[in-house]
Amino acid sequence: MTDEVLHPDDSENVLTFTGRFDTNADIRDRLNLVEADKPEGVPLYCNHGNVLVDEHSRGLTCRRCGAVVDPFDWILTRTKFESQVDWQLKELRQEIKDHREGLEKLKREETNCRARIKTAQFRLNDVNMALLAAGEKLVKVKGEK
Repeated sequence: MTDEVLHPDDSENVLTFTGRFDTNADIRDRLNLVEADKPEGVPLYCNHGNVLVDEHSRGLTCRRCGAVVDPFDWILTRTKFESQVDWQLKELRQEIKDHREGLEKLKREETNCRARIKTAQFRLNDVNMALLAAGEKLVKVKGEK
């Protein structure tokens, strides 16, 4: 007997698997909603800061990524950003006011220090004059002895 009779060649009925199976492929087929893959060239994150206003369709389209933007959400985001800028501006103005007050205090302190230095110089001059007079008097007294 030959090998062909014992083992018939069923190679045309055999499936060849060159890649790995996606074990979750059946799950993806059962989903009601599937997220579309992002097209190439579109940024991963876009804050939609630069929009195109379409007057005819009354909609907004992001000029950077091409996404259709909800007008209310876009306005709300800009409003929150403006509120944050306003809050930061108030905080910076208060900080400027505090620094100006501190600067005025330092200027007053500098003026007072200069006045104290002048007074101390006058006193030092008076002490030096008294010391010089006492030295001359001492020389006179020692010269008489």
